[in-house]
Amino acid sequence: MDRPRGIVFPMMGAGLAMLLIHGLGCRPSREPTGDAGKARSVAEPRAVLGAGGCATAGCHAAPVEGHLPWQSAYTVWASRDRHTRAYEVLREPLAQQIIATLGARDPSRPLPPAHENESCLGCHVTVQGARVSEGVSCESCHGPAGDWLVAHTLPGWKTRGNSLGMVDLADPFVCATQCSQCHIGGPPAADGFPREVSHEMIAAGHPRIVFNLRSFKLGEPPHWQDRFAGGEGGLDVIDEVVVGRLGALDAYLAMLAYRSARAMETSADDHIGAWPEFAAFDCYGCHRAAVAAVDRGATATARLGRVRLEPMRWALTDELLPEDAARTLADFREDVEATWWMPPRPEAIEACRRAVESARHSAGSRLKAIPADQLARRALGSVDVTNWDEVVIAAKALTALVDRLSLQEDVTAIRPRLAVVRTLLEFPEQEIGGRKVRFNSPHGYDAAAVRTELEAIVRAIEAVGR
Repeated sequence: MDRPRGIVFPMMGAGLAMLLIHGLGCRPSREPTGDAGKARSVAEPRAVLGAGGCATAGCHAAPVEGHLPWQSAYTVWASRDRHTRAYEVLREPLAQQIIATLGARDPSRPLPPAHENESCLGCHVTVQGARVSEGVSCESCHGPAGDWLVAHTLPGWKTRGNSLGMVDLADPFVCATQCSQCHIGGPPAADGFPREVSHEMIAAGHPRIVFNLRSFKLGEPPHWQDRFAGGEGGLDVIDEVVVGRLGALDAYLAMLAYRSARAMETSADDHIGAWPEFAAFDCYGCHRAAVAAVDRGATATARLGRVRLEPMRWALTDELLPEDAARTLADFREDVEATWWMPPRPEAIEACRRAVESARHSAGSRLKAIPADQLARRALGSVDVTNWDEVVIAAKALTALVDRLSLQEDVTAIRPRLAVVRTLLEFPEQEIGGRKVRFNSPHGYDAAAVRTELEAIVRAIEAVGR
């Protein structure tokens, strides 16, 4: 079906009007029906055993000190990992506030509290029932262990385990897609519970969902041996950053495919709430006041109201992919953004996923062949510095380049500038009603200051690389 073009802004007004008419409350998710629904049906879920299956000293519950990371993996998770609190937070004031805000749309149909709400439990717990208090435990990441728990204790366990459903988290593409099922969103889990943070949920107070594999791992208490820290076996941080980015992008595309299919099978009367799903788009295209400092220049102001797919998922795509694959994704973005009120075409999404898949094994090695100074300059030149999301990705890319350079060169002088950029990108705190609030947006983001620091970092990388 051809898609009409050239009417983005008139239709934007109509779309916003429809939102006002229908309200911003949550709608129950409707599962696709017919052939499309059958095509996405999942196999019988594998048995989830719970974290206790890992909790013996001979397996993963050894003390942290004096043992290899894998030997104390359960100990680290149980005592230091914030995933253990994923269920507990559903009883906290913020969760109660989100549910109350969503439920205010239709008081005659009260919503279950967050700790009983399927829309929350899909991501905040691994297993229902008696073990729900474990929060997000081992099998959310490594896969349900019912079929591989014994096999992975035997010789050749990597092959045996992975063939039986154990997730190969050593592969950064696989690891990123696995994490992204909650940290970006995905189709419902095997138990049918949704895994999606919608625009309505964000508007009600749920933190915006972002994910970057390298940053995520650096922020976690490690219970693994970092294969990408020192170039062991030919792998380094570039492999993890690049391939992890592609894995997260693939998960995002899979989420678009799910939303598109659901929208196409939803009746016209129930279309609002299925698509457009504004969580898939750039928040600050509409919420421009949140980044008002950027609008000091005429060029930035002219972008007010521009509809763009989530830039954090797409930043540096042209640099990560071969030219033909990058063109496929660029054409897709242009098409969807020009007709954003229509669900993306399934075949177009699939073409993008094939392009990403074809590049996953070669992207790291292709970029590693380019000198660090050239990569740094290209990374900065490929992003719109007035767009906070894109700059976040550029800053992470520059940090990875500095980490890689540090294996052979002295980069001590560059680190403080990276810290300055991080500070400039942080969400600020303000006092409202007698309490401190950290905005869930880059309120007061200063693009000029960030550009100055990024330019200095690139020049420093270029100087070290000479």
